[in-house]
Amino acid sequence: MIIELTLNNFHETSLDGFILDQQVSACFRKTDGTYRLTPVYYTEDWDLNARRNEAGKIISALQAGGAAFAAMEGDSVIGFACVLPGRFGSRGQYVDLAALYVSKPFRRQGVGRALFERACRAAKDAGGEKIYVSAHSAEESIATYIKYGCVFAEEPDPAHIENEPFDLQLEYDLSSFL
Repeated sequence: MIIELTLNNFHETSLDGFILDQQVSACFRKTDGTYRLTPVYYTEDWDLNARRNEAGKIISALQAGGAAFAAMEGDSVIGFACVLPGRFGSRGQYVDLAALYVSKPFRRQGVGRALFERACRAAKDAGGEKIYVSAHSAEESIATYIKYGCVFAEEPDPAHIENEPFDLQLEYDLSSFL
């Protein structure tokens, strides 16, 4: 079940049971102007402090007028998406998808797509023409966004690039989103 998060139903401890645990073996890296899949080995995971930090980002976004959604199993958050308030880009066309994560045991079950669609609806309702994704460059992450229909951003945002220089800057056109 996907729910809209509010300051009443989401707290600093809401992600305490979330399992990130992404085993990365290849990432896209730009070489000679072209993105190439490159062997990169590490595990991305969050300890309790990192999970609470991520929860704090969602709370801050909600306080500022953003939108967030959670996939729930019982009382546990098994996935979440967060859209920041405001728009940016030359025409104010972009709304920022600040987070989209699915807990490891629930991946490849449609949870991420359902959350992405809710985030797209929120972005469109906020007047966005496109949702902007500064995506982790891991092969699996990029494959997921491509599967959802994302393409390289027409206007890569310098602030996102500076914050996460290895991320790929993607966008999804909301005009066809109903």
